[in-house]
Amino acid sequence: MMTIKDKHLRTLVCLVILVLGISLIPAASASDIPSIPNVFQGKLITEGADVPEGTIISAYIDSKLVGLKTIETEGEYQLDVSGTEEDNGKKIVFKLGLVESPVSATYQHGASPVTLDLPFKGDFVPPVIESCYASPVYILNDGKDYSTVNAKVSDELSGVMSVTLDLTPIGGGVVSMTPEKGGIYTCNVDSTQAGEFKFTLTATDYFGNKITDSNSISITAVKENELIAKFGGADSSFSAEEIKNIVSDGKISSAVKYAILNIYYADGWDRI
Repeated sequence: MMTIKDKHLRTLVCLVILVLGISLIPAASASDIPSIPNVFQGKLITEGADVPEGTIISAYIDSKLVGLKTIETEGEYQLDVSGTEEDNGKKIVFKLGLVESPVSATYQHGASPVTLDLPFKGDFVPPVIESCYASPVYILNDGKDYSTVNAKVSDELSGVMSVTLDLTPIGGGVVSMTPEKGGIYTCNVDSTQAGEFKFTLTATDYFGNKITDSNSISITAVKENELIAKFGGADSSFSAEEIKNIVSDGKISSAVKYAILNIYYADGWDRI
């Protein structure tokens, strides 16, 4: 039979075990607790047309990027601002493209969503890519033969700041295209890799508005030992008619044509 003394002793032991167990559980530090972003949403007020979809809105605290979002609905935005507890009370600066809004906000860690309309003065219409293409389309993959990418880009409000071409598909990087007269931009592209490649062109104006084209620029680099399979007939050879068509085809580079002619006349020039 358990006495009152035994009951008190058991209770004391349980309390000691409970206290020790709690002390062994590591306390979560402030850095372990995930940041709860401030959410801002509202209208984008400009002097002209509504801000188009695809425009970038961003937020900064102490010049540090703390929020970035692409506009999904014309003239409206929703942006998560991910600061830290140390940012409490600091100013949030909003930018649309490269243009800063005269309206700011104060960061409040873990605050409820805020409705805030943001006015901006500037050009928020992206440039226009009037045309872009590669010529010729077919080149040798010898690293010497090349295709010239041509693009005509315009921006009537603020002007075109840059036009770039992403050469990542052939192991390159993003390169600036050379401006020519009449809003024309050019870039020569060669490749040591074989295959069909598509390249993305990006045009940016002086207010940071961007537009891209990822479908219009296509270049095919061909190995010399695969020319017959690529351009020859079903009999794995070239007929006189096929040679005539190849020579007159503006999509095929001169280097490819010369290589094909060398194959065609390999058995003697009496085939002329």
